[in-house]
Amino acid sequence: MRTLVVNADDFGLAPAVNQGIVDALLAGSVTSTTLMVNMPAAEEAAALARAHPALGVGLHFNLTLGQPTADVASVGSLVGADGKFHPRGQLARRLLLGRVDRAHITRELEAQYARCVALGIVPTHVDSHQHAHAFPPVFDAVATLCARQGIPVRMPWLLELPGSQPSLGRSLRQGVLRRMLRRNQRTWQGRVAWNQGLGSLFDLGVIPAQPTLADYRRVLAAAGEGTFELMVHPVRDASAVQGLTAIGHISEAEWRLLTQPGLPELARDMGFALGHYRSAFAGGANGAA
Repeated sequence: MRTLVVNADDFGLAPAVNQGIVDALLAGSVTSTTLMVNMPAAEEAAALARAHPALGVGLHFNLTLGQPTADVASVGSLVGADGKFHPRGQLARRLLLGRVDRAHITRELEAQYARCVALGIVPTHVDSHQHAHAFPPVFDAVATLCARQGIPVRMPWLLELPGSQPSLGRSLRQGVLRRMLRRNQRTWQGRVAWNQGLGSLFDLGVIPAQPTLADYRRVLAAAGEGTFELMVHPVRDASAVQGLTAIGHISEAEWRLLTQPGLPELARDMGFALGHYRSAFAGGANGAA
């Protein structure tokens, strides 16, 4: 049977995110999350995770929001004059132009991983905020750590949905991402484990004001074999994350959907067993593919 990991990103971003994720966990919809250790609500998130041991918790490596976990002076190419991370667009340009020191990426990753463990969370896997680890220098650092720790990395695969109509800008970004994914796959094939598919509401192109289980069905219908991750972003209150994310309204709508019954039954009907990354890859199953 295929494994479905329903992973809620951004644990620790804000209390409303933490609460939304736990709500979805208690409803049976979310099985996994990833923790942003440099955000103000990270300690609360870690306490909630310890109180709910069924929740798989990975590291949401963050290079685009807030301040570094490592000493700012030791990761200078990752930050601006204000000591905060560059926004994603600036980080992307700097990575593509070779203006980011790879040693700084590794140093910050190691600091965030150590902070996660210090909070009482041994990560089930590693992914990244805004898929920053799709860029080869970041992916190499993350994959090196994951191989050493014996844990999987999220591969941010593109999902092709029949009938979806991405904007021109999204199509161009997908083309760049596709090339980076091919490179990362070639470089790390067989050396680290990863998921075989990834999908979310964003793959629909146009997201309904209030998504339904039929939208998740469309995403899951495009999954192949192995471990598939359904990436979600539940938050109780969009206004509580204003200025922290541009998808607050979508996240609140997704929270409403994930706290209603139906997703576990839908997953089983479609041939999936629900799990998280540690359970999915126990014993070396579903290795890099």
